[in-house]
Amino acid sequence: MDIEFGNLDNLDTNGTGWFIGFSDWTKADPAKDVNLRFNPHGQEFSNLSAKWMHHIVGETRGLNKPISYGRTITMLMSDSGGFRIEFSSRPDFKAPDTHNYLLEKRGDFIAWGANVYHQAFVERESTTLTIRWEPSKKLPH
Repeated sequence: MDIEFGNLDNLDTNGTGWFIGFSDWTKADPAKDVNLRFNPHGQEFSNLSAKWMHHIVGETRGLNKPISYGRTITMLMSDSGGFRIEFSSRPDFKAPDTHNYLLEKRGDFIAWGANVYHQAFVERESTTLTIRWEPSKKLPH
């Protein structure tokens, strides 16, 4: 599973603030083949979507999500919160193929790639911004 977890304030953006894009500093690990926040200059993408959501404890809309496609990043926008996302390579979320990440401080983010099962749980009231896109399989010349 391709997953990156961190906090936007801790990313080295080369002083620009850009954390998704075509610049080398958007690569989490330049040695890896997949860098979820990096899209090579000139590479097309499609189906750009953005979702702003205020989550309250006890809601269930984060369950029964379809398998992911493209790339997705969810960021905690509220000053604090408790938004837990569970990822698995299996639709039944059985261990050891399941990993949990908790967004609890403004700027916490989780990015993931295609073919990942995920579900979300609200542990404390939270506001999130989610961006999703599909990079073209055709690389620029």
